[in-house]
Amino acid sequence: MDTELFYINQQSISLSLMISDNLRKQNFFNGTRGLTCLLKNLNYIAEYVFSNEDYNELSEEMQLILPALLEAQNNQDYILQADILEGDLVPLLQKIQIKFQESDVLRIPDFEDINIGVLKEYMPEFFEKFSEACKHDDKNDTRQFEIRMAINGQPTLMVKMPEIFFYMHSSVNPAREAQLLVDSLKKSHRYVAFGLGLGYQVCELLNRYPEADVVVYENSCQILQYAFEYTDWTSYIRDGRLKIVYDSDIKRLVGKFGDECRRDDCELLMHYPTIRAIDDGQVRQLLEDFFVTTSSMREQSGQLDSNFKIISEHNLPECGALKKLFEGRNVVIVGAGPSADDAFDYFKRYRNKLMIFATGHIVRSLIKGGIIPDVIILTDPQPHMYKQIEGLDLGSVPLILLSTGSASILKNYNGPIYVAYQNGYEPAEKMAKSLGATLFETGGSVTTTALDIAISFGAGKVIFAGVDLAYTGGNSHAQGEGRKIESTDGLRKVKSCKGGIVYTSKNLDIYRKWIERRISNEQDLVVYNTGAGADIKGTVWKSWDDIVQMQ
Repeated sequence: MDTELFYINQQSISLSLMISDNLRKQNFFNGTRGLTCLLKNLNYIAEYVFSNEDYNELSEEMQLILPALLEAQNNQDYILQADILEGDLVPLLQKIQIKFQESDVLRIPDFEDINIGVLKEYMPEFFEKFSEACKHDDKNDTRQFEIRMAINGQPTLMVKMPEIFFYMHSSVNPAREAQLLVDSLKKSHRYVAFGLGLGYQVCELLNRYPEADVVVYENSCQILQYAFEYTDWTSYIRDGRLKIVYDSDIKRLVGKFGDECRRDDCELLMHYPTIRAIDDGQVRQLLEDFFVTTSSMREQSGQLDSNFKIISEHNLPECGALKKLFEGRNVVIVGAGPSADDAFDYFKRYRNKLMIFATGHIVRSLIKGGIIPDVIILTDPQPHMYKQIEGLDLGSVPLILLSTGSASILKNYNGPIYVAYQNGYEPAEKMAKSLGATLFETGGSVTTTALDIAISFGAGKVIFAGVDLAYTGGNSHAQGEGRKIESTDGLRKVKSCKGGIVYTSKNLDIYRKWIERRISNEQDLVVYNTGAGADIKGTVWKSWDDIVQMQ
């Protein structure tokens, strides 16, 4: 077998997936054009497979698949073509590729010399820093990196750490993975990437958007060495579209990365395996938090836009009209955390002294317990959020709906609805400006948004009830609203309000940190915490009797 056949088969795997995707999207011209190229490749591959006794079993599979594919093509049955390509041909080509790899004929090109030469000429400052770093082995680095071959024959990178090992890229098809990752990004003229790996996702950006520049932040000299050995960067470096920022000090690198992210003219690409491979636990957690926040916004962007459009068309009043309900009051923000169960009796006992500001998730439990909230808030954009208030007769109780919150609420709430406009979402910022409305910080959750509204509207005191931000007692939510946490794998340990340790998720921990930052800016406001959830720095834990009697 010659090496050329190996790469033809590798290309055929990518072509098959590309054609299948196009056919499913009804892009028949692109799909058909790709199929013409694929069939030429398959003729070459089939000739080798059919003439080699070691491939008898695979040749039998090919004899079944190829006629079926050609018949589907003749019948213009695009759905069946896509099914055959994705479900039958790709698995077969992968088996052939594995067989090719076992033959030891493959020789992966080594690009190190040509990359180093171009780096030295076009990026001298980076080259000097990188070269100097390569001379010094970091004895404190507990990570090990190992090149493996993916099923499609591309190199991938395995990371071995003291307790875990994982891949930096797909062990099946790294290029395909990179395409899907880049699909999630908006088109931009400038991309900022944290983490290089072997560079598949960076190359995909540079190839897909030839007018764009890419800035990559990387902390590992070892990873850079592997990337320069296994990937050809020469054309990108020569045309000045690729910039690499390297710093062995991860904290310093993250600081530079943070400065870059504050620019308004770039699209961000966080490579999660790179984050996982960071030695410093504190920095790793910081970047994980940032990754969760940014990826969540990206995933929900389409839903946000749709909700905003529908809500705007209803010309609802903005929530500033409710400010008098908050001013100078003891505002209880009621979340759906496990500790909410313990607060219901106090709500009843001190009802005339409390303004109850309830998140949507806990409303049904409050009503069942005989407690009517003063104001309800919902912020989640997901279409099923209407279930939180469906069928409840709340009469004149006002509901604050985030401008990108679930539009399903509009048809399922029989009381007055007011809109809250948020910072960080451009359409909401423009709308708020045109209306002269207050803009609120959301913090990523309904509870954090409620806190910002309460503070902005002049609450006298803020009291958290059911704002556990942790799985108190091993429960996800208040009774009847959640589930039992069966495993603590992947959870974080944080300090509890009552001492000791409580488990929490990445998201909940992000919200806790956001609340700590938000209330640190308030000199005259006291925020009380209740329950036994996560300790929130800056809040005061007191019993309900003590809180309410401090008038």
